Amino acid sequence: MVDRNSRREKDLDLIKEHWEKEETVSLKDRNLKELERLAIVKWLEKLEGKALADIGCGDASDTLYYCDYIEDVWGFDYSKSMLRKAKEITKGKVKLARFDIIKEDLENKFDIITTKRCLINLGNFNNQKNSIQKIHDSLNPGGYYIMLECSMDGLLNLNTMRQQLNLEHISEPFHDVYFDMNNLTQFLKNLFHVESLETFSTYYFLTRIYNHLLDIDEKKLHEYDSIAKKMHQNLSVFGSHILGPQFLYVLRKKSGGAP
Repeated sequence: MVDRNSRREKDLDLIKEHWEKEETVSLKDRNLKELERLAIVKWLEKLEGKALADIGCGDASDTLYYCDYIEDVWGFDYSKSMLRKAKEITKGKVKLARFDIIKEDLENKFDIITTKRCLINLGNFNNQKNSIQKIHDSLNPGGYYIMLECSMDGLLNLNTMRQQLNLEHISEPFHDVYFDMNNLTQFLKNLFHVESLETFSTYYFLTRIYNHLLDIDEKKLHEYDSIAKKMHQNLSVFGSHILGPQFLYVLRKKSGGAP
């Protein structure tokens, strides 16, 4: 397989500038955002741990929910703007700190570390690999990394199906570098045991393909997207096949971990 990430480099200064803008929202699709959060929370209900780090927490609107399951919750982000919003939203329930995973190391150890569409903002695959290594090193023995990121594989699969149905191409955002799943999997196997790989394929099929083939207005389309969220929660059509960018890896730390 061609290494799609090795030749892709994005400007870190432009990415940082994007996340410092007050108007920036991490994900406009609220139904998908809720599905992401529910997917993470489902695992927090199962896993044992007292300390959690949410790296790239953004405004921490999702991080706040983790406090219902974990005693000691930290939110880390490199954006001053996002951390200001996080402080207003969490009201002291989450410990917040500025942190740049490319340049810094975490000082504490954690039982669980989460990222949610964070590592895709690091400009290239080398930065992503280095950051995953740092996450591994910051976990306690047997700790878990809940990795909710995006793949180029899923986006390509989605666009292939959209093209066949004469729907417009969906582009990777300018500030993101999506993962090549083969490259990522090869790297992760030296560091983690894979507990689970989950996708959001049913939701993507319904909202990015099926609903757009219907002759309905935007208001009705939003209502259909809400129905799609419910169907995704109760219906698994695609299994582990990735249709759409988002995926969730639940990873348990291996001892050692030198790639």
